Amino acid sequence: MGPIGVKKHLAPFLPPVSLETGAVSAAPYGSASILTISYLYILMMGADGLHRATEVAILNANYIAKRLDAHFPVLYRNHNDRVAHECIIDPRPLKASCGVTVDDIAKRLIDYGFHAPTMSFPVPGTLMIEPTESESKAELDRFCEAMIAIRREIAEVEDGKFPIDASPLRYAPHTVHDIADDNWQRPYSRAQGCFPDGSPQQDKYWSPVGRVDNVYGDRNLVCSCPPISNYAQAAE
Repeated sequence: MGPIGVKKHLAPFLPPVSLETGAVSAAPYGSASILTISYLYILMMGADGLHRATEVAILNANYIAKRLDAHFPVLYRNHNDRVAHECIIDPRPLKASCGVTVDDIAKRLIDYGFHAPTMSFPVPGTLMIEPTESESKAELDRFCEAMIAIRREIAEVEDGKFPIDASPLRYAPHTVHDIADDNWQRPYSRAQGCFPDGSPQQDKYWSPVGRVDNVYGDRNLVCSCPPISNYAQAAE
């Protein structure tokens, strides 16, 4: 996290910084490396390069927004029906209609070989897609095809082909152990789960673990300390 600036009326609410007590986390005035990285990037790109990178980043985000608009609502367009350098898709209505959550989409993207975009920021329950200027059109298309394929899987849940709790979405991501499971008992095939439509067949990324309950550890605290009896024995 780099430096953060606020208006004067918010200054009293900032955490106090004391050279005696130190910062709560990391450096008291932010990370100096943030400035170095940004400065070197600006020097290497130059004025023309920065202008071009901005144009391409905005073009990429609008391309994705246009391709996905028929499948997922896109939030925060301007009067020209355009977004800036990122687009926010909104799957929240799906949670109400068929139980599909943004977590299901994010986990299923792993089966297609993608790390999920920013989830639930700045809007809870949404995906913020920020392709930047560095992604090729082929990669943008591959991502869009994965999202459209996931929307087709969501439609299968909507149509009652699978209950959400037994769907490829809820079991995602699928591991190499899943495809080798001789006791496969899910209502969809191993091929559909592990090699969904549009996913890479060669050089496929395999998640090392399957679905994890994201908040279980927060709600069910487990102490990893040795039991008190061990300390008693050591004292003896």
